[in-house]
Amino acid sequence: MPELTHLDRSGEPKTIWAALDRDGGVIVDDFIAPALLAQLRDELMPYLAAHDHGASGPTHPFWSDFHGTETKRITGLCEKSHGWATLLCDTLYQELGDHYLGAGNYYLNTGQLICIGPNETPQPLHRDEANWPGAVRDDQETTITALFALTDFTEANGATVLVPGSHRWPGLLPDSRPDQRCRATMRAGGALLYSGKIIHGGGPSDSGDQWRVGLHAGFVRGWLRAEENHQLTTTLERARELPERVQSLLGFRSFRQRDGGRLGLIDYEDAARLLED
Repeated sequence: MPELTHLDRSGEPKTIWAALDRDGGVIVDDFIAPALLAQLRDELMPYLAAHDHGASGPTHPFWSDFHGTETKRITGLCEKSHGWATLLCDTLYQELGDHYLGAGNYYLNTGQLICIGPNETPQPLHRDEANWPGAVRDDQETTITALFALTDFTEANGATVLVPGSHRWPGLLPDSRPDQRCRATMRAGGALLYSGKIIHGGGPSDSGDQWRVGLHAGFVRGWLRAEENHQLTTTLERARELPERVQSLLGFRSFRQRDGGRLGLIDYEDAARLLED
């Protein structure tokens, strides 16, 4: 059975990118410093207890299965955690986006707590880039993601299932055998960095009473629609308090394409004007 490479964040970023390019994913142990990890837990864990599991309201059976009946998904994290804004400014995390999507060429796709509960079933395997089928190209990434572990990820509590090397497989969603899959087990504070092309899914949980809490935080090319509507989950008042990089990632500053026009304008001026009022 294949395994993902575990690396330490103190090494050269090019070593991390090489492992990610080879396998489609890599685990960076101790990505989040202990003090920041403690802050994120203190600020975000109370929302886990108060949030319902499963999809809220009527939804298509596919999405009920995809989102999980025993999984809690929580967004709007900039309103809930100052530590999250700090993590968005992490230098290695920024280098991930810059390396694969181009500096200044992406927005935050979603900042989402994915909390897999006891007795959850396996999530259907998928590629993240399938959110934007018309934009997918074989020679570049559409989206690149970090899944930060706020609790230990184990095979018992739902560690992510991945198919190493599948980011190079042709076709929309080719089948994989069990012996081609692995689990992204890691300690709290670690991060799974992975390609939008790799086949993966949340793992099943038979942990008894443990919750697997991960902070799913991907970047997407700035000319595409992000999965989370950040301007509705973050108030303008909160946006004014955030670092400029975070304002840009959330779309409170307009996007300037390298070889094209500007997007997300207000009166044909940069949206950041609203932050100055």
